[in-house]
Amino acid sequence: MNKTHSFSFRVYIEDTDLGGIVYHANYLKFAERARTECLRSLGVSYEDLMKKGGATFIVRSCYLNCLAFSRLDDVLEVQTHFKKLGGVKLEVFQAIRRGDQLIATLEVVLACINSSGKPIRLDANLATKLRIYFGEN
Repeated sequence: MNKTHSFSFRVYIEDTDLGGIVYHANYLKFAERARTECLRSLGVSYEDLMKKGGATFIVRSCYLNCLAFSRLDDVLEVQTHFKKLGGVKLEVFQAIRRGDQLIATLEVVLACINSSGKPIRLDANLATKLRIYFGEN
């Protein structure tokens, strides 16, 4: 899978500490928003997944590597790349950048679960959309 989805936003005061530097845990929030917007760009919403199929995604594992810091008013871009689609899980790589500078990287494994918290297979329609957009894995 070669293609990436890009999501840009500005850093607000609520994202920073008293020194105006982005608090590290907020990179997880930025990445979550980017994954949500990626799905939305494919015509899929979490709400639809939950209502129609009783499915949602949870983070099974996440590795965050902070390489530089960002500040209040910076414009950041999160690039999302779905590396591998399994039956129940998705492997995602995300890079957060300020222009050409790499700020942070994330390697995230998502698991698909039903409303009871049991693992379920990824919705076939969603899997097809992801494969078409990102290319075969």
